[in-house]
Amino acid sequence: MPSHVGVCLAKLCYVSGLRSCLRHRPNKPKFIGVVCNKLDASIQWEPEGDNRAPILRYSIQYNTSFTPDTWELASDSVPATDTTDTVPMSPWANYTFRVTAWNKIGESFPSSHSSVCTTQEDVPHKNPDNVEGRGTEPTNLVITWTPMPMIEHNAPKFMYRVYWKKDIAGQSWQTDDIINWKQAAYTINNQETFQQYKIKVVALNAKGESNVTPKEVIGWSGEDVPLQPPTNFTLVQVMSSTSAMLSWNPVPPDTVRGHFKGYKIQTWTDKDGEEGMKEIYVKGDTTRSMVTKFMPHSKNYARVLVYNSQYNGPPSDILSFDTPEGVPGTVQSLEAVPMGSSALYLVWKKPDQPNGVLTGYKIYYQTVKGTKVGALSERNPDITDPKQTRAKLAGLESATKYRIHIKATTKVGEGDGYFIEQRTRASQSAPPDTPRFTWYRLPSDNGYAKIKVVWQPNLEGKPGSHFFVKYKLKDETMYSESANTLDEDYTIIRSLKPGETYEFRVVAVDGEYMTESEPEEIDTYTVDGPIIQPKENVATAGWFIGMMLAIAFLLLVLILVCIIKRNRGGKYAVHEREAAHGRHDYPDEPGFIEYSQPLDNKSHGRGSMSSDPKAAPESDTDSMAEYGEGDTGRFTEDGSFIGQYGPNNGKKSKQEEQPSPSAIATYV
Repeated sequence: MPSHVGVCLAKLCYVSGLRSCLRHRPNKPKFIGVVCNKLDASIQWEPEGDNRAPILRYSIQYNTSFTPDTWELASDSVPATDTTDTVPMSPWANYTFRVTAWNKIGESFPSSHSSVCTTQEDVPHKNPDNVEGRGTEPTNLVITWTPMPMIEHNAPKFMYRVYWKKDIAGQSWQTDDIINWKQAAYTINNQETFQQYKIKVVALNAKGESNVTPKEVIGWSGEDVPLQPPTNFTLVQVMSSTSAMLSWNPVPPDTVRGHFKGYKIQTWTDKDGEEGMKEIYVKGDTTRSMVTKFMPHSKNYARVLVYNSQYNGPPSDILSFDTPEGVPGTVQSLEAVPMGSSALYLVWKKPDQPNGVLTGYKIYYQTVKGTKVGALSERNPDITDPKQTRAKLAGLESATKYRIHIKATTKVGEGDGYFIEQRTRASQSAPPDTPRFTWYRLPSDNGYAKIKVVWQPNLEGKPGSHFFVKYKLKDETMYSESANTLDEDYTIIRSLKPGETYEFRVVAVDGEYMTESEPEEIDTYTVDGPIIQPKENVATAGWFIGMMLAIAFLLLVLILVCIIKRNRGGKYAVHEREAAHGRHDYPDEPGFIEYSQPLDNKSHGRGSMSSDPKAAPESDTDSMAEYGEGDTGRFTEDGSFIGQYGPNNGKKSKQEEQPSPSAIATYV
């Protein structure tokens, strides 16, 4: 049958559906029989019709008593002209076979299955695959392999025999048998760290070991932490803002205690800390590397360590060095909002990685028409305030798509660009939304105040194309107007009277439409320079001076109280001297006591100062003078008039109303 007929039948099957397709697959072959040999089977069948689509090939399938519900492919490419085939079999298994036919439409139903072919026992014909040896801990050796399926056991009592020995001349093999054929690993404990071993795994059953020589592999016991850090870690040269050449001395191989993988250089900055460190892998035994992961304009830290397959070694000494400024990274975002038909209002976020001290921004733009872009133009003037994150891009064509680029700058140069595309509006005006504004006082100009007004258009709606400012004194009725500001989002109002209150409004414009902001009152005053709020000096602060004065006053009061208490407390020296001369009529309690004459005129053993027996009683001052106090006059030690009050219920003594001549003489 011509080949185009088969193609037509295939299309017919696709169009007519599954039932039509079934009618055009080959009929299932007729199974004739099987001849079971020692380790193979001869199978015979006959075709039963191709349903107008020639048979292309036959497939022979089998299952065994180990997997009775699964049919495996024994052969998938028996030519269509053949009706017999020979299939190999494994020892110690029960096989059943069947045949299917194929044409362009698909596969036929399988034939009836054959009778069972049973094979005899034999030794294994292979050993386990993928044998490896490695440690999971510093003191063990784990030997692994791929388990063999039951069809490969070839006899009962299947097991694995594991062989291992140190890879040293004169060492003998050690063995252990694994009874569970599903087991895939064997662990040997109490081994030396990172020692080389020879390993092999042999399959065996009741008939003996496999008839294939096992393959020996090299394995290693477990790794451990390297013992030594690299020494002489040195900064050779700072090459740029992000790169530097570093060098170090290698570690001895026997201290690695594992598979040597190379070195790691760890770097971080003060900002990130060690938690945010970066790791640079240096493969092999290299001891010199150019590292390009440093942070510009920062103090960078670095250290190096050796590592094996499992562990990092101890780090070297830490290097610290400063990198110069670099170009900044890209801004974090950029938005462009159409303003009228000829401008875009740009809003961006400063770079997350300035890589130095930002000096401003550069803005470029170009038209986009289909797949072509126009010449690149630069916005003038450049933005020289690094804090500025808004700008107006004016003088554009209406209804035109633009690609806008922005680059942050440092003294080193321009950083990477960030761009978006936006289309300007058509030449159609609309009433702008109510604008808002902020303002700043500027240094005075020849005694006149200046105010900087910054327009804040409504970026979510209709911002307008440009703006101007209306302002007046609070009590006046007529407004003054600034010129239209077309290229910027701010203007400066000059020649304002200092010490006055002005009312300001911002007016957004779009074509013939204008929308005013809410008014805001601004007080002006003359300043000779930028308005800087001085920091308060504690030494000159009013609260501090007041507090110190209060403390001084309290200390003065405390000193006075202490002096008064001292002078008013305890016994006086007069009391002690009176007691020494025999007078003992004073109470024992401390404190001020009332001074008085003795109850009689006797001297209590004290000799008279005068030979006149009619002399008047001695005065207080005479007594004081007798005791050696010098010219005391009428005053006592504390300046009071002791003895001024007699024992007669506090009334004055007549003797004291007229001072004695001796007292007067003494006083004078």
